[in-house]
Amino acid sequence: MQILGLCRFSYLGRGGFKVDHKTLEERRSFLYDPQRMDERLRLFEAITLPSIMGQTDPDFTLIVVTGETMPAPYVERLNALVQGIPQIRICPYPPGRHRNVMARAFHEATDNTDIEPCLQFRLDDDDAMGCRFVERFRETAWDLQSLWSKHDRIAVDFNTGYVFRADINGVSIWPYKYQYSAIALGMIVQPGCTDTIMSHGHHKLWTTMPTMTLTDEDMMMRGHNDFNDSRLKTGGNTFDYQPLTADQELYFKKTFNIDNANVREIFSRPPPEPLAI
Repeated sequence: MQILGLCRFSYLGRGGFKVDHKTLEERRSFLYDPQRMDERLRLFEAITLPSIMGQTDPDFTLIVVTGETMPAPYVERLNALVQGIPQIRICPYPPGRHRNVMARAFHEATDNTDIEPCLQFRLDDDDAMGCRFVERFRETAWDLQSLWSKHDRIAVDFNTGYVFRADINGVSIWPYKYQYSAIALGMIVQPGCTDTIMSHGHHKLWTTMPTMTLTDEDMMMRGHNDFNDSRLKTGGNTFDYQPLTADQELYFKKTFNIDNANVREIFSRPPPEPLAI
């Protein structure tokens, strides 16, 4: 079974954000604001990429969807970060309707669509999934094989982990259990089905298909940072974040492949020269 993930990295299109923008130019200014992009790139390097590189099952592909309008210095910085990670494929697309473009990205990357199910997942560019996510997702799909003949889509939700902040002091966390978050959430898509995990609001998957929820393992890290789309729209929840202890640093390295010393180093670097967009 092919395992295929998608990560949007500041894709400029119509839809896909809770924060509304009246024009594409207004959204472009928001997305490519130098302070925002610097934060996203640091989080991607410190948090997201280690969790990808640490997967115990390396047989998967992660499509990183970017916009063709992204300024060249950001493209160069992003390409440099993913160089040497064979699972990652950067795919730039022109502006379009968000869901249509995400579906296109999945369909263009899917193999054997008429032969076997495709296991799809999504991951935001400031989040992390447990190192065993791909392994457990594949294992769970085989466990659910008896349902394949009855349903063209089945969601698999790992709902246990942490919300976190990351900055010059490293990672601070709060234990978190949340159903159908965008992290560590997968969908088993049957051959012939053109639906994708990005065709649905992740929090509403349970209304349209059978779901399996697994609660036994820390599998998600959800970032709460200055430019979170959901927090800019609603203000979001607040949490009593606590810095990692020495024992927790070891646990997070083992569970998410996140090195807290590396996080501190990445966020200690001076900001790049301002970029005119």
